[in-house]
Amino acid sequence: MHHGSLEYQRDHRGNDLGFSMVVTALSLGATAILTVILLTTMFKSGASSNTSISNAPGVEEATSLQAQQTLSSGLSTVEAAAASAGGYGSLTPSTLSASGASVSFVAGPSSNATTISVAVSGAGGAEVGAGESGAVTLAARASDSVCWLIWKSSDGQAWYGAQTGLSRCTAPTLTSPPSPGPISSSAIGWQQGSFPLG
Repeated sequence: MHHGSLEYQRDHRGNDLGFSMVVTALSLGATAILTVILLTTMFKSGASSNTSISNAPGVEEATSLQAQQTLSSGLSTVEAAAASAGGYGSLTPSTLSASGASVSFVAGPSSNATTISVAVSGAGGAEVGAGESGAVTLAARASDSVCWLIWKSSDGQAWYGAQTGLSRCTAPTLTSPPSPGPISSSAIGWQQGSFPLG
């Protein structure tokens, strides 16, 4: 009786091993078929798709965030340079770029999220409010045609702005603090403390 149960166990193990091999083979076959279907679908959709990196979902939001981060980094560079130069009025795009900043400063328009357009007011000692002379406006353009801006003088909190629908983004020269307002395609919407919602 004991001998018979050993034979039964051997037969049962043999059946289990055979069944496991069949299941494994079927699983591999199903995986191979699904992989072929997936690759075929991918290649077909890739050939006919008109989606590119520049218009993929989320890219516009990402470049707006990149423009804001570029401006925040640029503001840190401006504040450090103004402290050593005696005010914002003495700053120029070339001196800012030469300060070893990781962003690019230009006097003309910004056409992308990593280039900052710079406008300086109060050059030559003209006061803007109390304290040190001058003020600076920074602007960077995101790929969704939003121009993001920061205005800062030595005596006040930074103002953050945005304007929509612009093919190029040039920092305006402002001799006094901006006024708060809504964002539109015809005017810059400004607020203090943080970037407005675009």
